Amino acid sequence: MNDDTKSGWEYKPDGGGASASGDNGGPAPSPADASAKNVSWEAPEYIEHHHGAAWYLTLLAVTLALGAIVYLVSSRDLFATIVVLILGGIVGIFARYKPGIAKYEINGTGLSINGKTYRYGDYKSFAIIREGVLSSVNLLPLKRFMPPVTAYFEPPEEKTIMAALGNYLPYEDRQLDPVERLSRRLRL
Repeated sequence: MNDDTKSGWEYKPDGGGASASGDNGGPAPSPADASAKNVSWEAPEYIEHHHGAAWYLTLLAVTLALGAIVYLVSSRDLFATIVVLILGGIVGIFARYKPGIAKYEINGTGLSINGKTYRYGDYKSFAIIREGVLSSVNLLPLKRFMPPVTAYFEPPEEKTIMAALGNYLPYEDRQLDPVERLSRRLRL
């Protein structure tokens, strides 16, 4: 039994057989032939981080310190202080949740995540982010304030997913931005 089946998720092709360009000896099918490129898989919705007692104690200390700073800087504004304390509590509560298993599909219209389709026309390119146990594909939006769409997958499936998405969007080499790197460091 490999590590992926122990963790409760695994890659599941849709049976139609997605193949990377050149795998079958011929050119990749055109975007109009969507059934030849449909790729589907299941993976966690996000990367799970273990949070021990020390992490929660650190969160509590940081939340209390930020609350005290806000209280002193904001001329003893109780409302702002309470908001900071509530936000710290919310972070702690959400850190306890385990990621669910999402169903992803690349098809002729877009990337579907749990049945919601993100159409290719709203995105300028895609990027692959390698994060260790799981990698992710990010659809980078055309609109400035629209967030990128992220779909996680098992690293061995990268070639198949890149080939399928490459039929619709250009690839853009990209690394995690500073906010994402901070989030990973804080194990959020």
